[in-house]
Amino acid sequence: MNQKFIWILSIFFLILMPYVAAESISLSIEEAVELALGQSINLQKSEIDLAQAGYAASHLWSEIFPSFSMSAGLTFLPATPLFTGDGFEYRDDQLSYNYTFGISLSLNPSLRSSMRRIELAYRSQLLSYENASRLLEIRVIKDFLRLVTRKEYLSLMQENLGLARHRLEQDRIARQNGLLSELSLLNSQLSYETARYNLNDAQNTYQNALGEFLVLLGLDAETDIIFEGNIDIVPLSLNADELIMEHLPKRPDIIQQYQTIERLELTKNVQTLTNRSPSLNLSTQWRGGSSPSSPQRRQGLRDPFTDSISGSITLSIPIDSWIPGTQRNQTLRAAEAEVEKARLDLQNTETAAKTEIRSLAANLNNMSASLEISRMRVDIAQRTVEATEEGFNNGTIEFRELEDRRRDITDARQRLLEGEFLYQSLMLDLAAALNVDWRTLAN
Repeated sequence: MNQKFIWILSIFFLILMPYVAAESISLSIEEAVELALGQSINLQKSEIDLAQAGYAASHLWSEIFPSFSMSAGLTFLPATPLFTGDGFEYRDDQLSYNYTFGISLSLNPSLRSSMRRIELAYRSQLLSYENASRLLEIRVIKDFLRLVTRKEYLSLMQENLGLARHRLEQDRIARQNGLLSELSLLNSQLSYETARYNLNDAQNTYQNALGEFLVLLGLDAETDIIFEGNIDIVPLSLNADELIMEHLPKRPDIIQQYQTIERLELTKNVQTLTNRSPSLNLSTQWRGGSSPSSPQRRQGLRDPFTDSISGSITLSIPIDSWIPGTQRNQTLRAAEAEVEKARLDLQNTETAAKTEIRSLAANLNNMSASLEISRMRVDIAQRTVEATEEGFNNGTIEFRELEDRRRDITDARQRLLEGEFLYQSLMLDLAAALNVDWRTLAN
């Protein structure tokens, strides 16, 4: 009997294990952002690219570092007839070996622009990494606040279900005592089932959003999160023109476009100097190997070792790039055209950025008034429901009127929750558009 009892307890424990194993953790906005930044594969790849670009920028001397070459050779099969003459005859006195070591250095005025282009690549990669981190932070905070909002909405649906259940129980008792019509009882049942449906739909929506959020943070799918913290709704009075004047040059897309123009200008300089400026090439070569003292006295690998060293200076002056219509001339014209297009892209980017900042600032200013109206609607709807319930209990108001007022309070609360989340989301978008910390606006 004791063994049977132990087996039953073991099976019961195994059945409940998945539910017990679900970990529950408290999570703040800062902790969520830290988790997301720490496990982001894209950021890890960007870190690798940033490290590579930084390594290249710290070793600019490699652009003028000379080229070294070394080789060794052995002639193991000297030239001999195969099918003609006396046929194949291996002659070991014709064997030979050689060593070669060379140094070459090429100098061109384009080296300085090439170095600056490498430094610019590092700055661009650093900006891209910081911008990606900030965008991921904004995304995590938005998802965090969205889940907080949906959880509050879920609580609202649970409250509605509780009220509907309480009303249904009262109506069933009243129906049993002959104090309520069947139609009124059916209306209560319909309200209860509608509340159940709304709650189930809200739970599914919340669980799906929570699952995506857990994947973003790299947490287990069964983790239950207790959300701590929120972004306070602070009324803002924003001047879009002042924000544009102060923060527009700091936007990552504007900075990146300036860097694109600089990169294209450096590329144009490199191509121009490479194709139109003289190039100086310095080279030195040492050569050693077996060499017979005379052609008649060859001893193969036993020939005495001899060596030689040589050096040369070559000045190359390109000419065809100066001739209109040649391929190199067209390449230089294309480089200039790319710079002009990048400047036009900068104007387009600045216009779009100004439009975005003005739109976000205007929406935030308008949302402050809308939230005040939403709070007033909730307060009025709450008092209306209380008065309607009192009238319904006294028999002066019909059930349909009570249900309408309950829907009004639910709608008012839902719109307030959505409005507050939209306000927070717009504030985060504006912080990203201005390239400032969102806490600066929230405070």
